[in-house]
Amino acid sequence: MRRLTVVVATLGVSLVLAGCGAIPGIGADPRIEATPVATVICPQTYEAGHAEAGLVPSDFTAVAVLRCDPYASWEDDDGSWSGALLERLEGDLEPVLAALASPSDPRSMGPCTAIGYLSPELWVEDADGLVVSVAVPSDGCGAPKSVGLDAALAALTVVDETFTPESLVDSAAATDAGCATQASMLILAGPDATSGLPADADADVPDDQVIGEDALIPFELPAWPEVATVDGARLCDYVAGLGSTRSPAVTGDPNIFAGVRELATAEAQAVLADARHAPTAPSCTDAATRWVVVHPSLVSGQSQPFTVELDGCRRLVDPGLQPRAASPELLDLLTPAG
Repeated sequence: MRRLTVVVATLGVSLVLAGCGAIPGIGADPRIEATPVATVICPQTYEAGHAEAGLVPSDFTAVAVLRCDPYASWEDDDGSWSGALLERLEGDLEPVLAALASPSDPRSMGPCTAIGYLSPELWVEDADGLVVSVAVPSDGCGAPKSVGLDAALAALTVVDETFTPESLVDSAAATDAGCATQASMLILAGPDATSGLPADADADVPDDQVIGEDALIPFELPAWPEVATVDGARLCDYVAGLGSTRSPAVTGDPNIFAGVRELATAEAQAVLADARHAPTAPSCTDAATRWVVVHPSLVSGQSQPFTVELDGCRRLVDPGLQPRAASPELLDLLTPAG
């Protein structure tokens, strides 16, 4: 009987070590006390020397919670922005501190569901102005535990907000002008495009492995309008790194709306006549800093726009999203004066 007991006990230990991992709630909390630092980083960059998230130190006199939302949006006179929002929350902090102090489960060896978890970036500030980055309690698979933290945070009052813009999503000026916020340079693969091979290498590729236009785009591409049908054009100008009056240092936008111009009938027809005959663009990697999107106006309505790089590779992307080489004459017609 004793031998059977030993065998059963050994089997039980083996199941714990080799089965689904650690038993939830048993074992040491993997978090350690966070080290106080002088400044909140929102969003957290996780660069060398960053503040490790952990438990609020036992001798930390908390006066506020700082909550960072790295995927926030904001609206001002310039339009709609994406960026990071840092909120300062004050009130009764005891429920928040109690929830944060709830133990985390030891790390499990699995199996765990293939689900990503987005926990809030939380900091706690003390009376001296120092802050600690805090890690919310989690289960063995890293999922946030239900400890009442959301309700405790909701009971606090937001007393201050700081928004750091990253990218202008919708420009108010562009919308008013009937233009897009950014100039698109989307270019489709041509009929010689192959999977991972240069355009001139498909001679050695079996026909059933060549990916051509018909396979990529199961519909007819837009075509150039007839020159005689054009009675004007709207030119939407874009530049790189323009930023805004609110945050001129913003660098997240590769290009941004800079202004709008109108072309009379004769000028618009001259632009279209030249653009229609542009040859295929050669290979080029020079970065552009100025773009113009041409919206031809037809007697019967609007036509498909096309985009031109005014510097860099000086490509023209036609209505069918194919890259062509803009002529010097076309660039002269489209480049803003001054």
